[in-house]
Amino acid sequence: MKNCDQFSDADLIIQLKLGNENAFTEIYNRYWEILLNAAYQRLRSREDAEEVVQEVLVNLYFRRKEIDPKSTLEAYLKTALKFKVIDTYRLQQLHYKHIDHLIAETKLSPVTPDDQLEIKEFKTLILSRCEKLPEKCREVFMMFRFEELSHQEIAERSAISISTVKKHLHKAMVLLREEFKGNTIKLLIACLLFLPQ
Repeated sequence: MKNCDQFSDADLIIQLKLGNENAFTEIYNRYWEILLNAAYQRLRSREDAEEVVQEVLVNLYFRRKEIDPKSTLEAYLKTALKFKVIDTYRLQQLHYKHIDHLIAETKLSPVTPDDQLEIKEFKTLILSRCEKLPEKCREVFMMFRFEELSHQEIAERSAISISTVKKHLHKAMVLLREEFKGNTIKLLIACLLFLPQ
């Protein structure tokens, strides 16, 4: 019997339906990088791209008995990827709407001296956590959050692209998520502090 790496895509699908795990491994090896590049082009975040591709391939495995590609396996996987990317966009938009709603509510309530002190202390806590960031990432975060510069202004001052600015801010946000995991209130405040005032 041929090794799976010698199979055509059509043969791999047949083997996958028969429960041949080596066929799944070959599909994974054959298409991981292709799908990752396609996902990254749309999401501009390697972490998000990896997560989406992983979901597509896991779904392929769990639904292996149902799959019936109308064209090629690559086209089938790229179509599944496209819908998964759309789902990711929708979730991100819902997240942004939720943050906007929280900000609107915050602006309606007067800030007491105690609140101001707590916010100041929390900003100091965030600054101390940001010491763990790589130098360039930390600089971008400081310009965005504390100097209140736009992405464009940061890009011009640092001589980097706007997409690189966003990448650094995303990395900082990932750090904060890790630091405040399990404390939803602090994480929400951290999200608010990432938005221009």
